[in-house]
Amino acid sequence: MFGERKRRMINKRLTRTAYAKINLALAILGRRPDGYHVLESVMQTVSLHDDVEISLEGTGLVCQCGDLSGPRNLAYQAAESFQKRLGYADGVTIRIVKRIPVQAGLAGGSSDAAAVLNGLNQLYGTPCTMSQLREMSVALGSDVAFFLQGGTAWISGSGEGYDRLPDAPPLDVVIVQPDRGVHTGQAYRVFDQVSGGRQALDALAWQQALRTQDSKRIAELLSNDLEAASIRLVPQIAGIKQDLLEAGCLGSLMSGSGSAVFGIAPSSAAAEVLSKEMTRKGYRAWQATTVQ
Repeated sequence: MFGERKRRMINKRLTRTAYAKINLALAILGRRPDGYHVLESVMQTVSLHDDVEISLEGTGLVCQCGDLSGPRNLAYQAAESFQKRLGYADGVTIRIVKRIPVQAGLAGGSSDAAAVLNGLNQLYGTPCTMSQLREMSVALGSDVAFFLQGGTAWISGSGEGYDRLPDAPPLDVVIVQPDRGVHTGQAYRVFDQVSGGRQALDALAWQQALRTQDSKRIAELLSNDLEAASIRLVPQIAGIKQDLLEAGCLGSLMSGSGSAVFGIAPSSAAAEVLSKEMTRKGYRAWQATTVQ
């Protein structure tokens, strides 16, 4: 518990941008006794985003997000956790304009939840430190802690470890989603069945590539231990990845547990053309850039 907090309301409403993430690298190192996997990842926020409006109004807790409205939404659970931990009982209304697709490995729900934690903390005059917000985030989901600060980061443990890395260079990316999503739990179950040897990421190589702003080297280092497992579930992933590489992307990779695939385009113009081309092929596609 955080102890007694002086309740100080600064404002009654604000809107925060909840960015998507891509995994530039993801390694699964093992499995803990509680069933959670131990991982290392280089995560990066990108400009594809949801808008999250938080207001202190009405009574009770309301989360409006289309078909994803209500208590099952992670943003709702984040607000509930914040209010309970600090002993606040004000009405909270959350309205989310959703753009980040679900079951895509882009962690839109986790980003929305982090936006709510940061937003409520701001509305109440920052009663919580970042460390305390991180403590709350761990119980909500493995990616929520990353989104509290975002940027370019080395993620470890089961997602709760966050270490800032040198900022990635400005990257133009194309994000493409197949017809079907991938349920994270299912991807990990298939991974456990088919995975061979496990190898940690090369932290020094990643730091050097980021510090020197070497986009080509970053593209060479792209890796995702879950990709082969998710391709078994959604074979389109492999075809999209090949399409992006053949169209001139410096590198391409499935993000997280999928099913979305991103490609690092050589320029903004190339990313725009490629996004339109993938849309013409019948996929959902977005042009995005890295965000720090």
